[in-house]
Amino acid sequence: MRKLLILVSAVALVVAFTVPAAADVSFYGNVRMSSFWESFDPDVAGVDSTSDLLWDLDAASSRFGAKFKDGDVGANVEIRPVSTSIFRQWNGTWDFGGGTLLIGQAWSELFSCVSSSVCEGGFSGGRGDTFGSLRIPQIAVHLGSLHIATATPTKANLLGGNSTATIPKIEASYGLKAGPAAIKIYGGMNSSEEEVGTVTYDYSSMLLGANAKIGFGAGTVGVNLYMANNPGLYGEVGSTAMANTITGTEVDDVDTLGFLVDFSYKLSPTMSIFAGYGQAVHELDTPGTNEKTATYMYVGLPIELAKGVSITPEIAITSDEYDQGQPTVAAPSTTYYGAYWFIAF
Repeated sequence: MRKLLILVSAVALVVAFTVPAAADVSFYGNVRMSSFWESFDPDVAGVDSTSDLLWDLDAASSRFGAKFKDGDVGANVEIRPVSTSIFRQWNGTWDFGGGTLLIGQAWSELFSCVSSSVCEGGFSGGRGDTFGSLRIPQIAVHLGSLHIATATPTKANLLGGNSTATIPKIEASYGLKAGPAAIKIYGGMNSSEEEVGTVTYDYSSMLLGANAKIGFGAGTVGVNLYMANNPGLYGEVGSTAMANTITGTEVDDVDTLGFLVDFSYKLSPTMSIFAGYGQAVHELDTPGTNEKTATYMYVGLPIELAKGVSITPEIAITSDEYDQGQPTVAAPSTTYYGAYWFIAF
């Protein structure tokens, strides 16, 4: 891994000195560190809570990147220090006059995070925020504020059979301004099949939502609202949805409704405060009541130590409550408290 990073850095330096003079090249990056204590309460009589220390590099979110621009052609390459998949961004763009063509790995149009939480990189996905598929391989066209993307489909495999797809995942978003509010409307569809012997199971899923951020003076309010059908089959990152089941040859659907409200306020030029609450309710379409409510609440105090350097003390709580047609069963919860460290360069 270390040799690979050295090689990438060397290539970046070579590129910096060999690209055409007309090209605009810029480098950027940041390093993020988590220092949190985690306390898990199973909410079961006679079972003790457990505690653990989370003190590590946030390798998924730390990054080093380069942006290129030469006339109508641009690109963004971004890596991170993890061995499973070091590539965050790897895309090229072409401005064809009426819009922009993008190919490669880039942000999902469903990535709609309004949460300010930074604890362990944020747990709001699937608990009120929408993370989509984060960054996904795609062919997209951006027509001003309207973005339409055809992306790598998620191929569900519930029974261990042969999973296939005939059409790509389709995503779209539209952004607009309404006075002090920035609004984004987004949606996506995905479908695949799984063959088990002579039976073919159809897996379809969709997600539709909107968010808004409204600024007033030193304060900002962010709101996200979405509904989904089978978010787990869609490949929704951070999905807390109940697993789909199969009755006979039919797939039992999971319907989801989620929201998150976030408030932040600038106390001084170097200090802010934020707080938020998110909730997602998942209902499995089977006889009886099969419902799960996943929640997330948090409060933090970002402190800017210098330009590009900050530390954010934060407390966050995640919980899951199940209703299966009987008195509510255990509602396990996890409390995180500590700080998140950040240096941008």
